[in-house]
Amino acid sequence: MTGPVLLLYGSRARGEARTDSDVDLLLALAGNELRAPTSTRGVSVHRYPQSWLEKSARAGTLFSYHVAFEGLALEDPDDFLGRLRALYVAKSTYEDELALGALVMRLLIGKDWGANFAARRRFFWALRTVLIAHSTRLGAPKFDSGILERQSGIPGVAALINDRELVPFEACRRIGLQVIGTLGPPGLCDLSDQALRDHLMAQGGIGRDSVRVLEEDEAIADMGLLIYL
Repeated sequence: MTGPVLLLYGSRARGEARTDSDVDLLLALAGNELRAPTSTRGVSVHRYPQSWLEKSARAGTLFSYHVAFEGLALEDPDDFLGRLRALYVAKSTYEDELALGALVMRLLIGKDWGANFAARRRFFWALRTVLIAHSTRLGAPKFDSGILERQSGIPGVAALINDRELVPFEACRRIGLQVIGTLGPPGLCDLSDQALRDHLMAQGGIGRDSVRVLEEDEAIADMGLLIYL
């Protein structure tokens, strides 16, 4: 186990950042505690245990590939990043990740999420998961929004991702349906809302959490904001 490691990752590490893009930093820490990210003045800091990142690399997760092969070391005296790259073992297929992302997308485009930022953020996680998993069908995972658009063959994907904090729900729904119909499992668009929720709840993990992200907002809308501030 090494001391704290600081990496730059995301669009700035890839060289595709715009002037308003965040600076995404990753702190790889000793210990086992996963911590919530923090963001201020355009700088986001994500904190992960080194042991968790190493386990993710051995499992071949898309996130671990993203960090290991697109990350740039800013402070890494013992070459933790090199070790992470050496540990990475790609999975034989990422179809399960693609299917989960498509299911979560289908759930979240069923109803305008309004000001529910958590639902918006989860939608874009799901959209990018589908597109990145699809890119593995053609070789190594890709994360650049322009490449993901070209590989999917769906116009507007890159602009949607790049403007994800501002684009209206209807644009998300329109392109989301195209992505699901083109890349997702057959028959996904035919699932009823309740059947889809039941399926994701039964899956647990991210699927169950995505239902809760949506239902928490719906409960507030239905009952009123019963929170004292």
